[in-house]
Amino acid sequence: MIAVVDYGMGNLGSVEKALRHIGSDCVITSDPDVIAGASGVILPGVGSFAPAMDELTNRDLVVPLIDCAYSGKPFLGICLGMQLMLEGSEENLLDRRETKGVVSGLGIIPGFVRRFPDNGLKVPQIGWNCLTDVTGRLLNEGDYVYFVHSYYCQLGDAHDNAANTEYGISYCASFEHDNIFGMQFHPEKSGEAGLTILKKFVAETKA
Repeated sequence: MIAVVDYGMGNLGSVEKALRHIGSDCVITSDPDVIAGASGVILPGVGSFAPAMDELTNRDLVVPLIDCAYSGKPFLGICLGMQLMLEGSEENLLDRRETKGVVSGLGIIPGFVRRFPDNGLKVPQIGWNCLTDVTGRLLNEGDYVYFVHSYYCQLGDAHDNAANTEYGISYCASFEHDNIFGMQFHPEKSGEAGLTILKKFVAETKA
């Protein structure tokens, strides 16, 4: 069973629907015990970084999620969920009057979340892009997938980079470190390519 983490910020319904469509048993939950007992964990997310971290903190999910990531079970962060797995983000800095230059994240993967530079393109990026420079085992070169975001992940270790895409700059579209996966795009909204990616993730939970 795959646990889809409910912390009030996720596109839970579409992730659950996609998983059930490919025949995967899943549950939407904010119960740390259920998350710990799952064969795999998906941390989805739509919204802003700091409020999301507040929700994870208020629901006592920070330590359980970190423990799950380090347990060896397959762990996938989608969109904001991917960003939360990094050390911190530039988003919401003015709201928080932060002095460290970032709002702290889960710190599972080295790196920080940056805002797209001003290069004449509309922010947020909304639309379909191809994956390039693919090394991740869940992905294929040229996968055409759907993005909605204003910030991107700048990894601390290039070896974690699993795929890139282009939007004014080349940036990390996906990371992978052993059992830990992150996808800036939405596989659950990316048609057959996205469903294939999710099938591969589900297969990881059964390996």
